[in-house]
Amino acid sequence: MSTDKKAKSKRRNPITTVIIILVMVVAAYFGIDLTGLIPEDFTNIPVVEETKPSNSETITNTQTGEEQLILTMLDVGQGDCFLLESNGKVMLIDCGEAEYAEEIMAYLKKEGITRIDEFYGTHYHDDHIGAMYDIITSKDIEIGTIYLPKIEEGLQTADWYLGLKTELKQGGHNVQYVVLGTEYQFGYATVKVIGPISDPEDELNNYSTILLVSLGEMDILFTGDAEKAVEKDLIASGENIDVEILKIGHHGSNTSSSAAFLDATSPDYALISCGLGNMHKHPTETIMERLESRNIEVYRTDEAGTIVVTITRNGATFSTEPGDYLSGTELKEKEGKK
Repeated sequence: MSTDKKAKSKRRNPITTVIIILVMVVAAYFGIDLTGLIPEDFTNIPVVEETKPSNSETITNTQTGEEQLILTMLDVGQGDCFLLESNGKVMLIDCGEAEYAEEIMAYLKKEGITRIDEFYGTHYHDDHIGAMYDIITSKDIEIGTIYLPKIEEGLQTADWYLGLKTELKQGGHNVQYVVLGTEYQFGYATVKVIGPISDPEDELNNYSTILLVSLGEMDILFTGDAEKAVEKDLIASGENIDVEILKIGHHGSNTSSSAAFLDATSPDYALISCGLGNMHKHPTETIMERLESRNIEVYRTDEAGTIVVTITRNGATFSTEPGDYLSGTELKEKEGKK
């Protein structure tokens, strides 16, 4: 299914037309001259077109009026980028490498989004926040609060990071470090920071901010690149991590998504963000077999591109059909044969 929203075509307002005709009939009956008062071609009376709500207006299901959360997994190759919208609030979780900044900005513009209220960078790898510098310095988007994990000085020294670090310090941005246990309202949904719990030490992947986003009976867990040690902590924490939608950790790498973690989270749907034919061969055969054996529906960007999920209090609708349980290598071979 296409994720593009169909533009509404111009149309004549039928009520307006009926009223004008009635007025003309009544005027003719009583001999009233309306010349000059009614346009010669009243069928061309301009009608104000319906417009997509801006992100300051309520986002609901226009057919049922249900409260909803729109989750978009943007295709940023071998990286992560998730856009959340609910009741006028907008959140971005990661943004892929720098080369995807222009595509992300174009998507936001297409959707009529001019402000990101909350911008989470889960951890300090460029496939997750490489595009952050270009997005937060753009004149086309307003940024509310930027949330980042606190790391030890010198743990990340790449040039792209040092440039971003300087901008965050000197650019007048509202930057906050994530705090474990923080819980707040996001539109119709609630957001809770549930990890990491232990000291990640020198493993940047394990600094990944773990977010639990909930709307009614629907829970979504965003895990960044958190590895098995973090997953073990989450299981032992006593936090309710039984969710309906799970963002598969580390793009489907064997470092994450342990059997125990999949059993503890018991998701109905899995989201995998990775690039077709990536050098890491993500998602791996092991992870895909684990998902298939548990009958977890898989939605993946390397197969379907950008995917939009419409979440209500009791369910979720996806913009595409479930994907294959093929590993990254197998999918590349399959696509190459087409």
